[in-house]
Amino acid sequence: MRKTCLLIHRWLSIPFGIFITIMCFTGAMLIWKNDIAGLMGCNAREIPFFRVVTQLHRWLMIAPEHPHGGMSAGRFIMGVSAIACTLILLSGIVVWWPKSKKALKKRLAVHTGKGFRRFVYDSHVSLGIYAVVFILLMSLTGPVWSFGWYRNAASAAIGMKTNNKTAVGDKRSESKTAEGRFNDNRHAETPARGNDTKAGKADSKHGKKKKNPAMRAFFSLHTGTWGGVITKIIYTVAAIIGGFLPLSGYWIWWKRRKKH
Repeated sequence: MRKTCLLIHRWLSIPFGIFITIMCFTGAMLIWKNDIAGLMGCNAREIPFFRVVTQLHRWLMIAPEHPHGGMSAGRFIMGVSAIACTLILLSGIVVWWPKSKKALKKRLAVHTGKGFRRFVYDSHVSLGIYAVVFILLMSLTGPVWSFGWYRNAASAAIGMKTNNKTAVGDKRSESKTAEGRFNDNRHAETPARGNDTKAGKADSKHGKKKKNPAMRAFFSLHTGTWGGVITKIIYTVAAIIGGFLPLSGYWIWWKRRKKH
C-alpha cells in the first residue's frame, strides 16, 4: 500500500507540481485581495496586479472565450492540477504515516543542524503534514469552478444543489450560476473588456436574487473566510507551504535520481 501511494505521490507530483505551486502562491495573494483594495480605497478589479494574478490562478493566463462559463486549456489544466493535488496529499499522508510514537516525533520535527539536504527533506515532510488539512480544503473545493460534473458531485456530497445542470463550458448562460458565485464573492474576475462593468452589475444583481448556498459554502472553504481573519492567516501560511512543497519535492527527487 505504501509503495503504491509513493508511486502515485511521486508521478503525479512531477507533471503537476509546477501548476500546484502557481495555484498556491497566487491563491495566497488572492486571499487578501479585497483587504488590500479596501486600504487603497478601490475595488480589486481596478488593480491590474490582482487581475493578472487572478487570471494566472484560474486559467494560467489562457482565458476561455467566455470567462464565466467557457472552457480553455488553462482552466482545464488548473482544474486537473487541483484534483491531482488532492491525490498527492492523500497518498503523501499514507507514505508519511509513522509506525511508532518515536517515528512520529521524528516525522514532525525539522532538523536544522544535519545538513541542507536533511533540512529540505524534513521541511517537505513535516511542514506538509502541518498544512495538509487546509491545503486539502483548497484542493477539494477548487475544481468546482472548473468542471460542472465535479461541482455537481461535490454539491451532492454536502447535500446541496448548485442550481445549474450544465458543465462548465457547455453554455454561456452558466455564467450566472456557479462562476457567478465566484465573482460575486470578489475572488475572481474576468479579463478587462468593454462590457465588463455592465456584465458585472448584471451578475451582481442576479447573484443577489438567486443565492447559491452550495457555491457560497465552497467559496468559504476554498478561501478561508469561514473563520474570519484567523483562518485567512492560516490559509495563507498553508498556501505558501503548499507552494513550496512541489519545489522541495522536485529537489529531493533530483538528488535521489543523481545518486542512483
